Amino acid sequence: MKKSPITTPVELKVEAAVNPSESPERVIAAIANVIKCSPEFRYRRRVIGRSLEIESLRTIYEQIRSRSAMGVLRRMLLNNRVADSTSFLLNKQAAATGIVVVIETDQESPLGPIRITLDCEELDALIDWLVPID
Repeated sequence: MKKSPITTPVELKVEAAVNPSESPERVIAAIANVIKCSPEFRYRRRVIGRSLEIESLRTIYEQIRSRSAMGVLRRMLLNNRVADSTSFLLNKQAAATGIVVVIETDQESPLGPIRITLDCEELDALIDWLVPID
């Protein structure tokens, strides 16, 4: 993983719904497979994780390059940007097997998506590091 040029803190928030047909432990495991954080089951129906480490994005950083999904992820990060924050979605079922699959809508993941929100004062640099143009 290329060293990040980001000098300000990066806050990652990971969130996924737990459906009645799912166990919270499996949703926690799915999140932990793709994001290095400590997800917890909260509010009786959601798994939420947080991290202040850019290293938490290692699996996504590596897998989007091997799967040629950089264009999709870059477009989502730019389209979902609001000030110093942006977000993207991952397929929860694919994450359960350790595979990063970027999706554009909630409907693309039958059990619901994993939503990852990134907050950083240097958001342009973060996006360029995670998904460079070239």
